[in-house]
Amino acid sequence: MKISKKKSIKYGLLIAATAFSAILISNVALTQSSPPDKADKKTEAAAPAATPKAAAPAAATPTAAARPAGGLITAQNWTEAVGFKPDLSNVPPPGSKVNKSNAKQYSHLIPSGLMKMIEKYNMEINVRKYEPTHPSLGYIEATNKYRGTSKVIDIGAEYRKRGLGGYVAGLPFPQPKNGLEVAWDFQYQYMGDDGDFYYDVYWVSASSGVEHTEYWRWAFICRTVNRTDLEPKPAIKEFLEKGAYYTSVTFALEPFDKKGFGAVYSRYIDPQDQQGHIYVPAMRRVLRNSFGTRGDTWNSTDQLYEDVRGFMGYPEWMYWKLVKKTTMLMPQHAGIKYGKENAKANYDFDNWPHWNTKWQYEPRPVYILETKAKMSGYPYSKMIMVVDAENFTMPFKEAYDKKGQLWKVMVTSQNASPDMNTKPGNYGGQWTVDLQSEHATISSPRKYVSNANLDTKIFSLTYLRNRGK
Repeated sequence: MKISKKKSIKYGLLIAATAFSAILISNVALTQSSPPDKADKKTEAAAPAATPKAAAPAAATPTAAARPAGGLITAQNWTEAVGFKPDLSNVPPPGSKVNKSNAKQYSHLIPSGLMKMIEKYNMEINVRKYEPTHPSLGYIEATNKYRGTSKVIDIGAEYRKRGLGGYVAGLPFPQPKNGLEVAWDFQYQYMGDDGDFYYDVYWVSASSGVEHTEYWRWAFICRTVNRTDLEPKPAIKEFLEKGAYYTSVTFALEPFDKKGFGAVYSRYIDPQDQQGHIYVPAMRRVLRNSFGTRGDTWNSTDQLYEDVRGFMGYPEWMYWKLVKKTTMLMPQHAGIKYGKENAKANYDFDNWPHWNTKWQYEPRPVYILETKAKMSGYPYSKMIMVVDAENFTMPFKEAYDKKGQLWKVMVTSQNASPDMNTKPGNYGGQWTVDLQSEHATISSPRKYVSNANLDTKIFSLTYLRNRGK
């Protein structure tokens, strides 16, 4: 896959739209119902969806008598109170490797997509010991305070109607009972209230190695509403009034011919396509743009916008089936090294297929989900998603083409939190492999700061124009 300068510039507009706005980084006020199946029982219908303004956090604090049984959730009992512990009875010892020679022995811990990477592409998994995690004390407090107020709204095949009512802050569904509740816990996972991320993107071919590299900054407020860590709580008024729950600004820093491209984007409480503006320095113009349900490619890479950090869409857009609860090796506490000079410490760029990771993986408690899009024309026929049962991140995803063949494997890593009482785990990087074209997209971090208390003025068209000049 050769990327010309002209094509690189053209698609540089698209990366600005999200720059790993994930999920990242995302926490939404959204939801969806799942088609009837044995694994997922039909969820209870709730009140009709409100307008964006009214949809913001407004539920009253439940009395102690109204709270569900189960006792107080604390940092110490978080794992058992909201999810479950991993099964450590048959796992590889810390410090060992899983590779071609022993992968079948541990196949119960490895998704089929990763197994393919091991067997065909010589990937090795570096094993570390399991280490429990918990969110900030503010997020735990909110989970206790609003426990039992979140209700799934049955919207059937609709994907533009809001599917969650009563949510204010914290984890909406401790001990989720079905795939849809897991999806909502993923959307409202603890990520802090904002973050600032500097990272390199690599285009990698199995046949020729690294083809192209770009350097980006992405600053975001992932919780303009539903806030638990930073003031003002629970919402920033200017975003609440617009019905927006997330906003970001992102721009290219390198190479020179891409520098200045940037975007400001917002996600709304209702499940609409993301809306924003891009700045084109050569034109000295701001252009309006939207993306989401079309399945647009992100920056001419191997990812869709929705693939960033696993899934950046809304729960309402998909049907969600809980396949099982289990233990798998996933890159939590991955030991990612920051800085451009350390990229080769994170990825094996020198040896075929030039994309294998050097991260650390540990046994993690996970939910396995199968998802299918409600809208027609979506590029993936289905996705298999792995959601961590402790922190509700999505460390792994498989995407299948229209013929039902495995198309892409995506892995998202996380480093340890600098202080679990006040901050989330540090974002590591993302690795997406297109198995059909034997091509990969890799992100490697230079710097990441969470709960940075960012100035809201940088999420504006004025800042975008000035920054691009």
